[in-house]
Amino acid sequence: MNYDAFKAELIKDCIELNTKSDFDKKFLSLIEVLVIEMMENEDAFFGSFMVQTKRNVDFTIEWPIVTIPVTDGFKMSFNPKSFLSYNKSEMKALIKHEIYHIMFNHYERERDLRQRYDKLAVNIALDISINQFIKNIPMEYTRIHNINMKYNLDLKENMSCEYYAEILHKAINDKKEPLKIDTKDKSEINIKNAHDLWWQSSISQEISRNLAKTVATNSYNGKAPDEIGKIILGYEEKAEISWQKLLKKMIPSLRAGTKSTITRRNRRQPERLDLKGELPNNIPEILVAIDISASMTDDEINKIMIEILEISKSRGNVITVIECDDEIRRIYKIKSIKDIKKRKRNNGSTKFSPVFKYIKANNMRNVILIYFTDGVGEKELEVRPINKNNIWVLTGKEELSLSKPYGTIKRISKEVEEGTGGSTGLDMLRSTIDEIHVCKYN
Repeated sequence: MNYDAFKAELIKDCIELNTKSDFDKKFLSLIEVLVIEMMENEDAFFGSFMVQTKRNVDFTIEWPIVTIPVTDGFKMSFNPKSFLSYNKSEMKALIKHEIYHIMFNHYERERDLRQRYDKLAVNIALDISINQFIKNIPMEYTRIHNINMKYNLDLKENMSCEYYAEILHKAINDKKEPLKIDTKDKSEINIKNAHDLWWQSSISQEISRNLAKTVATNSYNGKAPDEIGKIILGYEEKAEISWQKLLKKMIPSLRAGTKSTITRRNRRQPERLDLKGELPNNIPEILVAIDISASMTDDEINKIMIEILEISKSRGNVITVIECDDEIRRIYKIKSIKDIKKRKRNNGSTKFSPVFKYIKANNMRNVILIYFTDGVGEKELEVRPINKNNIWVLTGKEELSLSKPYGTIKRISKEVEEGTGGSTGLDMLRSTIDEIHVCKYN
């Protein structure tokens, strides 16, 4: 096939509005040429991904390509009028753009972000979080440096879409004129409505994640961009790591009061056979404290609490959740997944002391505290912890501000969480949690 001549013929058909029945087939054969070329070079992962993707022609869509999850995979729709205006390298870049959205779990994350931030901020955030990894992306597609110039920001690369959305939300609301990007003679792209068609999909978030996992795993032969390779390797991790190992090690060694038993006589009145004796109760309470000013997404925290539930349910542990910024905002207990609540959002500064005051006031000496925070708070606790088992989970780049943490510090690797969108879920989180150091309680 003479690619350039064939492309020119297709463009002519579009201009003349030639809708003869074989046009779709001819256009999709052009896409097939691109896919084959991608499979034969460093873009092999994307080419293999496309082999498993349904494709169709749709002149009604506003963007060159729109992809949505369907029951048995992903459907990629092309508008030939806009898609054919790009050169071959740009076409391949646009295909990669769609696959990056899938790999970074943007279908699910977009729905969560829209509940908190301006729609335009969300759509820009989603695009700049992936376009930074794609060579030859067309000029009119949003880039970090464009946004930095427009809003006088200093957005860094390799950050999560949640990070970008939060900053852009404020910037857009502070700047009254609408966003305009130099499109260099191409039609101005309506960024605000960029991902509206995603909402047409009736597929659940869980099914969408599983579809992405299946297609990506089948497409991976050990070669893929680093940010995608880490996600795929995270898929392969088994559940019995990090959280389970850590908590299983702690839980059996702790005691939480006593329990009645008929196998032992009552110590106070041993002659009374009708009275039960006591045995140590090795079922401590797990306390999950959440810094509600932290950078971690609701979805990520929910998935971790689901994991904690799974670890503890066979042992009968009670799990209490505390939401805190500069004071405790809410306390509730969870026994099952349905008990997990959407966390409250406040603008208070971060203080850790209220949680430890609560523990002391309630004499919770044997509690296991798991504290999710971005790390920035007090330098010294206002009270000395009475419990010995504290796990600090840092969700940002900062170190824990406390000079004496009284516990174990763990970090969610920002190289993965931000660079690959971290919230592909707990599977990836499991493979990227590294223990930084352990501070002995003294």
